[in-house]
Amino acid sequence: MSAAKTRKAKKTKASKVRRSKPKISEPKLAAKAAAAVRQFRFNAAQTVRIRFAGEKKPENFRVDDMVEASMVTLAGAVKHYYQYRLISNDKAGPGGASRCYWFFDPQPVGAADPIDPILWRPVAEQPLDGYDIVKDGSGNFSTRSVTSYDGSGSRHVVRLDGKPTYRMRLDLNGKREFCESLPVTIGKGDMLVVSRK
Repeated sequence: MSAAKTRKAKKTKASKVRRSKPKISEPKLAAKAAAAVRQFRFNAAQTVRIRFAGEKKPENFRVDDMVEASMVTLAGAVKHYYQYRLISNDKAGPGGASRCYWFFDPQPVGAADPIDPILWRPVAEQPLDGYDIVKDGSGNFSTRSVTSYDGSGSRHVVRLDGKPTYRMRLDLNGKREFCESLPVTIGKGDMLVVSRK
């Protein structure tokens, strides 16, 4: 065999040799995946944008309170979520009071949950009797605060008849508030988009 043919044969064999990629061990993969998980959607210094149905521009809210909550639901499960109290930077509420909403988001972000993420609008005292209780969203909880102080309370959530909405009685640190849910989706850049009921 000529020297030229020998060189060509060696070159062909060399090009067919494939180098395998180094395998990453399972613990390293798990650690990498855990690092990629978003623990919470907003932080305490962030402006939260909410676009309400019929409004041209989103409304800007500041995070007035942010807690990490753990609840034992009436369904018997342990639920972890973040609870934000959002106050508008752009508009005032009735009589010049703060325009505020509650936003509950599963922990970590994107975790499966029967009703959260959900946006709640405070309302005057509302009846809860006579409605089916949502056991996956009701129960006693404790909070670890990011912005103020730790606390405890309870959520009592009912589903309104014939509507995809809920009503809630929120007891937190000795204060009681009634709220109704707003239909919300998460848009680009974590904008909360509220559609009409």
